[in-house]
Amino acid sequence: MKIRNLSYLAVFFCIVLNAGMFFHHSAAYGYSGDTLKLDRQKLFAYALDGSIPEALKLLEVPDTNLLNEKDRTIKRNFENRFLYDSDRSGFAETHRSSIDSLFKIYIDFWRASFLHPGSTNDSLLGIKLAGFLSQKLNVPVGNILNEDSLNASLIKYIRTKNLFTTGLGKTGKFMDLLVWRTQYDTLYSFNMHSDTVSVKVVFMDGFVTLGWEEYATLGVSYPGGWADNSGLYCVKSAYNTESENFLVSYLAHEGRHYKDYKIFPMLSGADLEYRAKLTELSLAKTTVYDLLKFFISNANYESENSHSIANYCVIRDLTEKVFGAGFEKDIDEWKKIGTGTINEISYNLLLSNSEKLNEIGKNVREYIKKH
Repeated sequence: MKIRNLSYLAVFFCIVLNAGMFFHHSAAYGYSGDTLKLDRQKLFAYALDGSIPEALKLLEVPDTNLLNEKDRTIKRNFENRFLYDSDRSGFAETHRSSIDSLFKIYIDFWRASFLHPGSTNDSLLGIKLAGFLSQKLNVPVGNILNEDSLNASLIKYIRTKNLFTTGLGKTGKFMDLLVWRTQYDTLYSFNMHSDTVSVKVVFMDGFVTLGWEEYATLGVSYPGGWADNSGLYCVKSAYNTESENFLVSYLAHEGRHYKDYKIFPMLSGADLEYRAKLTELSLAKTTVYDLLKFFISNANYESENSHSIANYCVIRDLTEKVFGAGFEKDIDEWKKIGTGTINEISYNLLLSNSEKLNEIGKNVREYIKKH
């Protein structure tokens, strides 16, 4: 079954800002006096990348009783969700809605995909969805086995429950399901350097599910919004709309996507994210070092996650311009560089990338991993 990739799912709202990706399979805990302390950054970074077996290894502490109460709770909840043959965490019970039966199909699929990666998982999901939707919509199963029909049927079924959804597709390497209860839209007009963007922003609320990232990270991380050719979509509860987090890391980030979909219609996820993250760094003032810290900690060039790849390439290219070479991981070194300098260098990198993409032509699909 051929599945379109929801590459427009873009902004991650992360409660844990510094979730490390630069590590080996060392323990995710350290000693502090007579107690143990989980390295939650490493744990949730693995989870956000869908690498659940690696995350479980990091929870193998010598004595759980030496953990503080919060760390014990995280360990217990994570293991209840992923260590056993079935989910014992109570996640489904806390996400009750009118689509429970459909949601269970996705939960079972996510666990199987995390714990037993394989090319057949997507096909099995498609078959299960086709059977389920055929019964619910009273149509022959053979009529909805292809991608477009399956997507249309999924959206139709969810709309019969007075809910909204992104439909059938992937976030990163996993099939996803985002469903919410209410939405309204408004028009925003804002500047990105010399560009003025006027765009519809749809604010969504009352989420039944925020997708596999919410499930994998115990709700710590999830998509905060995305863009498509029609406008921007925002998870309302994720943002204070007066904050730089919203104005820069949401509006400008997604505004860059919105513009790029028209300028470079074939450009892939990692390249789109690279340009959006440079846009953030070119405009951020109060959050610039937090952004750098987050990008550093969630950088992984070998990942299948477009954000992780883009994070790496952004810091790699900034490091070359600021420090001469390498990949500077120490945030204290970055704090020695003024905000204005980081803004300027990031903008120049964005302009340089635009020039190179324009030289290749509108059909360019990817650049940053090839050059």
